[in-house]
Amino acid sequence: MTSCTGFITAGGQSSRMGTDKAWLLLDGKPMIEHVINALAPATDALAIIANSEAFSKFGFEVFSDSQSGVGPLEAIRTALANSHTSRVLLVGCDLPFVTTELFKLLLSVDSDDYAIVPIGKDGRQEPLCAIYDNRALPTVSGLINEGHRKISILFDHVSTRYVPFEQINSLPGSELFFENINTPDDYQRVRKLSAQGLGKVRPG
Repeated sequence: MTSCTGFITAGGQSSRMGTDKAWLLLDGKPMIEHVINALAPATDALAIIANSEAFSKFGFEVFSDSQSGVGPLEAIRTALANSHTSRVLLVGCDLPFVTTELFKLLLSVDSDDYAIVPIGKDGRQEPLCAIYDNRALPTVSGLINEGHRKISILFDHVSTRYVPFEQINSLPGSELFFENINTPDDYQRVRKLSAQGLGKVRPG
């Protein structure tokens, strides 16, 4: 397994939530802390992409996007431009049910592709829980400079390995790995799931 740096993206505007999602409490901890606890044991180093120094409280480097309003493509660019390893594992701060086991599985995929992207149980790509190689950086920068904003366009331009959900669903808690929080209703739903003991984060 080659070395990899984990980057948690917390630079979104959370416009539909109305407040910063990263700091919403789940089981008494901010959501981003659940992601940190799952990601740190699987990677060689960890950093946070955010536009607020408040995130430095967790003890990791904080990098801000050089361009605002671009979205996830800019998060990929920021991660690749600041990583000391050839690969990064980029994860959204609003995926509180991800686990170390999931990340280790993704990192164990034998692939020389520029991107390794899991597929959720609904058949959708999960680009904010994916691995990116620094060879993709020129393409990512070029797409941003051309005005592209949809992250899916990147996978039309670089070699991409998709990891089907069938390869993931044997892991404990897999049905909730990609439950993300965008709205107050999402947050209430996830709080209920957590209260029921579902999707508990296992650090290792």
